[in-house]
Amino acid sequence: MPNLITQKFKINNAKDFVQNLTAANTSLYAFLSRPSRWSDETSPPIPHENVSDISSVWDEMVSLKRINSTDVINVVRRVNWETGTVYAQYDHEDVNLFSKNFYVLNSALNVYKCIDNNGGNRSTVEPTGTSLSVFQTADSYRWKYLYTINSSQELKFLTTNWMPVVSNELVVNAAQDGAIDKIIINNGGLNYSAFTRVGIEGDGTGANISAYTTLGVVFDFSYNNKGAKYRHANVFLIDQQQSGLYGNIRAVIGPLGGHGFDPIEELGSKYVMLTARTEYNEGTGDFPGAFTYRQIGVVRNPITTQNTIATVSTLSAMHGIRLSNVNGTFVRNEFVQGLTSLANAYTVSANVVTGNGYIKYIQSYNLTSNFKPFSINETVIGKTSGATAVVSNLLYREVLQDTGDIIYLENRTPISRTSAQTDNLHLVIEF
Repeated sequence: MPNLITQKFKINNAKDFVQNLTAANTSLYAFLSRPSRWSDETSPPIPHENVSDISSVWDEMVSLKRINSTDVINVVRRVNWETGTVYAQYDHEDVNLFSKNFYVLNSALNVYKCIDNNGGNRSTVEPTGTSLSVFQTADSYRWKYLYTINSSQELKFLTTNWMPVVSNELVVNAAQDGAIDKIIINNGGLNYSAFTRVGIEGDGTGANISAYTTLGVVFDFSYNNKGAKYRHANVFLIDQQQSGLYGNIRAVIGPLGGHGFDPIEELGSKYVMLTARTEYNEGTGDFPGAFTYRQIGVVRNPITTQNTIATVSTLSAMHGIRLSNVNGTFVRNEFVQGLTSLANAYTVSANVVTGNGYIKYIQSYNLTSNFKPFSINETVIGKTSGATAVVSNLLYREVLQDTGDIIYLENRTPISRTSAQTDNLHLVIEF
């Protein structure tokens, strides 16, 4: 049987996701994973949700950064206003509206919805200002201002492909629910007099619209009163001189609440952006100064080694060994072997100063062949560097493996961090 999962369902899920971040016992973390190479470094594999693949993500997880409620926002595709472009006009009957460019971001970071595109002609005048009413530019486009992206939102959430969706309180309060902001002319007819007006039959009230004619043809309208509470409106031309023929028009009704009342609904924002800023020296080594990762993701409610939901800013997902009597220099991305325990590990970061230091490592069945722990006082050797040292202590990860729910995972080509690098991660989830 025919069925429909509505856009509203997806949009509401996106809204709920953002709102639920403020709830108690909800904690999100962005994570970096996979220091080891892909079989084809130029073409990462498609991530899968089976138990084996998710376990491998945890095996190679390096660092986690808390995502706070202020780091999450609803977003839509970024559509810059550009001269010479034809923009789609809002139409409450258009089933493909959300896939079209019916809104724009101008150079002042104001967002506008296109109400009338001048019969499908090119836009040549940039919409500006923050008028609370629908306004017309010199190219005969009509626009509705929705909101402005402020400087902090720009810095955190505005990217080449995405832009944040927020509300402007003045616009919300001025929105007209169920107004008729646009009438589409299917046929301008002929012989219409200057005394032609629009007849309206619908479930709203108050609309009063007159027609403009030239040489007997209807070409535009004067919206004396756009009315309110319309959900359905049948419109037709009434010529008081009864000479007009063949005119055919259709009303476009504003969204529930009116234009600007709920930009998330109106722009079809079924996307959420999560941001995380990771610095090389965070958490005393939680984010190693230099390493390469190939997976990024989001985990909800990971559990710490104290068996509580994590809430601290950063977490290390790696084990480590503290070293003494170091001879030589251990290097990143080499295998380290314990000569007594036969533990095998893949080095993600190594820090050695005057014969002492530590190694942070990962272990994975496919990568290291075993998960054996190192033993205190045993000698370890770097398989590439040839460096040797004695294990003086064991270092433990700060988050328990396989805890919490990985809700987002993305495989990437290698991303190499330098020793003093800060990364701004922008993760977009589609609902």
